[in-house]
Amino acid sequence: MSDTGGGHRSAAEAITAALERQYPRRYTVTLLDVFKRAALFPLNYAPDAYLPFTTYLEWLWGLGFHVLNNPWAIRLLSPYLYVSIVPRLRALLRAAQPDLVVSTHPIFVSLGYRALRESGSRVPFVTVVTDLFDAHGFWFDPRVDLCLVPTEGAYRVAQRFGMPAEKLRIVGQPVALQFADSHITQREARQKLGLDLERTTVLLVGGGEGMGPLYEIAGAIDRARLPIQLVVITGRNQRLREKLNATRWHIPVRVEGFVTNMPEWMRAANVIITKAGPGTICEALTCGLPILLSGYLPGQETGNVTFVEQIGVGVLRRQPEEIVRTLREWLAPGNETLARYAARAREHARPRASLDIAQILNDLLEQ
Repeated sequence: MSDTGGGHRSAAEAITAALERQYPRRYTVTLLDVFKRAALFPLNYAPDAYLPFTTYLEWLWGLGFHVLNNPWAIRLLSPYLYVSIVPRLRALLRAAQPDLVVSTHPIFVSLGYRALRESGSRVPFVTVVTDLFDAHGFWFDPRVDLCLVPTEGAYRVAQRFGMPAEKLRIVGQPVALQFADSHITQREARQKLGLDLERTTVLLVGGGEGMGPLYEIAGAIDRARLPIQLVVITGRNQRLREKLNATRWHIPVRVEGFVTNMPEWMRAANVIITKAGPGTICEALTCGLPILLSGYLPGQETGNVTFVEQIGVGVLRRQPEEIVRTLREWLAPGNETLARYAARAREHARPRASLDIAQILNDLLEQ
């Protein structure tokens, strides 16, 4: 994995926790940030550069995604990536002597497979895809032993890139076990969190780093005087948290930093406003939460928007004024949109995905 965005690590951690839950003390799992531990300059700085790059050069990221998302471009880039990553990764794998290798990052699928085989190991190599719909071609190498995908859309993309059907399984997106374990009711969650028990609750999040125009969205909702209470989760963005706390609001606004009880906040809400990160989307589905997407990373998250809209659990509204207008429509008396989206979310949720993946990996090892 690598910390280029939060989704790759969170998927790896969810699988790790599920293995320990299902098979206590049977396995030791090591998370390896390949860019930091194995890559040469400048790729070893990829995790540090990811957030500013995707924040300020979003268009360039999207362009790169599309230009490289075809077999010819992947072949042209592969020699450079091989020289930059495989020699040191091969040495790390040879020293670790793993019984199984799992990649939750697209760049490390073919490179990881080659490094593992060149280290002399014949142990299984498994890919866990975290793109929900238009998955990038880097995810798919027909040589791997197994490729686990989250949705039927990702399954079809995998087949287009040559993955044989017998190596593909649709398992859902691995999310933290707390989401599967949490059965707290909306009222109980609000009571526990100190929220108004009766007021419609909107949850505004920007991932672990508090990305996106959260302040502008919160301000637009406040100016509209919607009959709601607003919860803003700013993650590690301390500057944003201070700015929000210093603001005088006309509606009830609760500001939180980085939280470890996200299932409770989601269970307490009626709707979530978020960028189109795959992890947050699937966590929201698990909580039966309608989704109002406020933005997406071009290329990488475009398919996640398609997924949300096609299965009928939410919509994309990029401008704060559009978000307010949509909320007003949803909250209008007699409007059944929120109830319909919530039902569809529960229908499409796969809360046991990480546990199912753990069982698949265990079965593969037992073979």
